[in-house]
Amino acid sequence: MNSNIFTGKIQFKGIFLGLERAPAGVTLVRVVQYRNEISHQLARRQTIRQFRAGLVSQASICDADFLLVTAGRYHGQPASYPCPICESDQLRIVLWVYGEEIGKAAGSARSEEEIALLVAKAPQCTVHTVEVCPACKWNHLLKAETAMAS
Repeated sequence: MNSNIFTGKIQFKGIFLGLERAPAGVTLVRVVQYRNEISHQLARRQTIRQFRAGLVSQASICDADFLLVTAGRYHGQPASYPCPICESDQLRIVLWVYGEEIGKAAGSARSEEEIALLVAKAPQCTVHTVEVCPACKWNHLLKAETAMAS
């Protein structure tokens, strides 16, 4: 079982989680613990190898929909490596959250800070880490893991 921890400082002004008020200028720290990681790197590498060998077409693997591409542009973080298909430097990493406990937030792109807020209210949620290239529409699930407050 792999366990990653995100420690982030989140600045709150006014209502904190709709329950209490944080004094002006106070920085609250929320810690998110990630568990139960399922890596999809092997499938990713296999898809890229098949593409480079000419066994699959670019059209069949570069199929990101409008919502994913837009989330990548506006909510994603730049990847530290180029797109494996078109070699663009626009490749983005996007975090998607899922789970009944998080209500309407389920199925949306979120930042690490927003995930910290979600798990502060709900016991846990599933986070999918997805890479997406706005240039060629390549996308692949990199990993899925469970986020929970620690």
